[in-house]
Amino acid sequence: MTDKPFYRFFAIDYVATGEGRSVWLMICRNYPPIDNKDREYEKFVKFVGEGADYYMHGFDELTEDEFLVKYGKMVSDYIVEMIARKDQPAFTWETHLHFNYS
Repeated sequence: MTDKPFYRFFAIDYVATGEGRSVWLMICRNYPPIDNKDREYEKFVKFVGEGADYYMHGFDELTEDEFLVKYGKMVSDYIVEMIARKDQPAFTWETHLHFNYS
């Protein structure tokens, strides 16, 4: 029997010429689906908000290690400490960062 991860790690990393870079990140508990609905994924889509139909094409679900290697500098030390404990009930952290280079 394999242990399921305690958390799930979602990301969209969108880059477009003239638009800059937008990054949506979410860390949440790994709850089982209810009535065949992935409620954590649905929460992420709602968080992305307007334009989700477009941006979700870039959706990625990563392992904890992959997420922290790729986006760790965008996650505060406090959040990294919290997820290391693996004891946060109903934990959800999300952020949207936008960088415009023009």
